[in-house]
Amino acid sequence: MAQYRCDEFGAITFADYRTYAGARERATRRAWRRVLGLADTFPGLFGTDRDRTGDDRNARADVFTVLEATKRAGIDGVSSADARRMVSLLARRGSDGAGSQTDAVTYEEFRRYAALLPDAQLRSGNAVWDWLAAAAPEREHGKPRGQRRKQLFAGGLAGIVGRTAVAPLDRARTIIQDMGLVRGPASSVLDKSGIVHTTKPPNAAQVCRDVLRNEGPAGLFRGNMVSALKVVPANALQFAIFHKMKDDFLRARSEKDGAPAEQLLLEERLASGAVAGALSTAACYPLDTLKSQMAVAGGLRGSVLTAATQLFREQGGLKAFYKGIGPTLLCDVIGSALGFTLYETFQTMYREASGGRRPNPLEKGALGGLGACVSLTLTMPLEVVMTRMRVQGLGHRPVLYKNALDCLRLSVQREGLKSLWLGTGAAYVKIFPQLAITYFVFELASEQLGVGGLGRYERSKPVRNKAVDEGKPPGPVAA
Repeated sequence: MAQYRCDEFGAITFADYRTYAGARERATRRAWRRVLGLADTFPGLFGTDRDRTGDDRNARADVFTVLEATKRAGIDGVSSADARRMVSLLARRGSDGAGSQTDAVTYEEFRRYAALLPDAQLRSGNAVWDWLAAAAPEREHGKPRGQRRKQLFAGGLAGIVGRTAVAPLDRARTIIQDMGLVRGPASSVLDKSGIVHTTKPPNAAQVCRDVLRNEGPAGLFRGNMVSALKVVPANALQFAIFHKMKDDFLRARSEKDGAPAEQLLLEERLASGAVAGALSTAACYPLDTLKSQMAVAGGLRGSVLTAATQLFREQGGLKAFYKGIGPTLLCDVIGSALGFTLYETFQTMYREASGGRRPNPLEKGALGGLGACVSLTLTMPLEVVMTRMRVQGLGHRPVLYKNALDCLRLSVQREGLKSLWLGTGAAYVKIFPQLAITYFVFELASEQLGVGGLGRYERSKPVRNKAVDEGKPPGPVAA
C-alpha cells in the first residue's frame, strides 16, 4: 500500500489508483520502446526518458531485437541463445493463431511481464536487464550502463545526510580528543578568549552546551562544510569500490564453481572493505585534515578556501594536508574492512534468524550502525592519535609528537591507557546514528534507483523447465 496515497484510514480512492495505474502504464510503454529501440537509450539518473509519438503496441520484439536491446543497455556477455530464452520466457502458446509459440514477443506479453516488476526496476530502465536475469538466472552477465553512476550518487547522498545529522556530536568528539594538548586551571570547557579545560574531561552534552552558548547554533556545525565536501566523494568511492570488488569476487567464484555465488567469503569481505577504505582515504585525506583544523577550538576560521590557504601558508605547504595520514590510513583500512565485513555478516545472521528474509533498508541501517560500533571500539586509539597529530601546533598548541608511535607512547605515559579512548562516549552516540542513517539512505536510494536489479529482492528457488532451456515452447508448470 506504500505505493498509493492512502487516507487516514489506510484506504485508497479509485482516482488514486487510476493515477498509479496510468503512471505504471506509461513506464511500461517507455520500457517497451527501449526494447524496440524507439526511445532514448540513455535514461537519466532516475530512469526517465523522452516519449516520442507513434503507436508501438502493434510491434513485436524478435530474438534479434531483444539482443540489440541488451547491447543498447550496455549489458556485456549476452549471446543469441540468451536472447532466445528471453523471447521463449514471454511468448505464449497460441500467440500466432495456430497453437504454437512464436519467435517474437508482443506488447501485451511484455506488459504482463512488466506488471510483475517492482516500480523502481521499471522506472529506472532495468526491464531488459531483469528480463535477462529471469530468463538465464544461472549465468553471470554484465551490468547495464549507468549502474556505477547511480551507485556513486547513492553513496555520496548517504554520506552527506549521515554526516550532517551528527555534525554537533562530531564537533564535540574532536574537542574532547584535543583536550590532551591543552590544560588550564579554569573550570569551563570553552570561552570566547580561547580554550580552557577542566582536569576531568567533559561529556559530549557539556561541550555542545558550551559551544552553543559561546558560538551560537552555527558553532555546532563548524567544519561541517568541509566534512560535506569530503564525505561525498569518500562515501561514493568507498561504496562503489566495495561493491565493485564484491561483484568481481562473486563473478569469479561463479565461473569457477559453475553455479551462482550469492555471498562473499570472510577473506573476500575483509579484502573488499580494506581496499575501499584505503583508496577513498588516500583520495580525500586533505579535506579530512582541513575539517579537523576547522572543528577544534581556536582552529582555522573563514571559508573553506580561506582556511585551506591559511593551512598551506602557515604549516608547511602541501605536506600540512597530509599530517597524520599514517594512523589515519591504518585506522580507515581496518575500520572499513571490519565495518563492511560486520555489515555483510550481520545481514547473513539476520537472514538465518528470520527464515531467509532479507532485511529492508531500515533494518540494514540498524545492522550497519551496530557493526560500526564494534569496529569503533577496536580502532578508537588510532582515531585519538590521528586527531592529535593533525591539530598539534594549531592555535598556540605545543608540538609534542614526532610521529604516530611517539604520540601513542606519550599519551599513555602522561594520561594513562584510558586516554586512547577519550571521546568514546561522544563517538558511540555519534557513530551509530551516522552509520545507521548512511546505510539506510544508501540502501533506500539504491533501491529507488534500481541499483542491483532483481538481485536486491528475494529469490525463489528456480523451477527447471527443460523445454525453455532448449528453446522450445514451455509446458504447464505445477503450482
